[in-house]
Amino acid sequence: MANRFRRLVVVANLVYAAVLLLLGVVPDVPEIAVDIPDFAAHGLAYGAHTVLLFALLMPSVGRGNAAIFAVAGAVLYGGLVEALQFFQPARTVEIRDLLANSVGAGMAAIILYLVTGPRTTDGCG
Repeated sequence: MANRFRRLVVVANLVYAAVLLLLGVVPDVPEIAVDIPDFAAHGLAYGAHTVLLFALLMPSVGRGNAAIFAVAGAVLYGGLVEALQFFQPARTVEIRDLLANSVGAGMAAIILYLVTGPRTTDGCG
């Protein structure tokens, strides 16, 4: 069952990365998040990417390293997608988007690190 879950997590990461790439380089920005500010949409998107990367990495490297590697991977991937927008005349590369990606990824990594911490069994919390 663990191998099946691992394969599912790998596929989810690949599909999500492909969707982020597609949304990042298409000429017309899709109206996916109509009522969400651009900064929040970027933060949520790369926070979700961090969650998927964390799920992929944690069994192999532990939660601390998984949090660090997941946030680094999401931020680097977001940078790559932003850099590819340089070649799309209808899109613009924005440092603000990179910042939003980083904030979302960082917040997700911190939350994941905290909620996946060791559990106490003495009933005291």
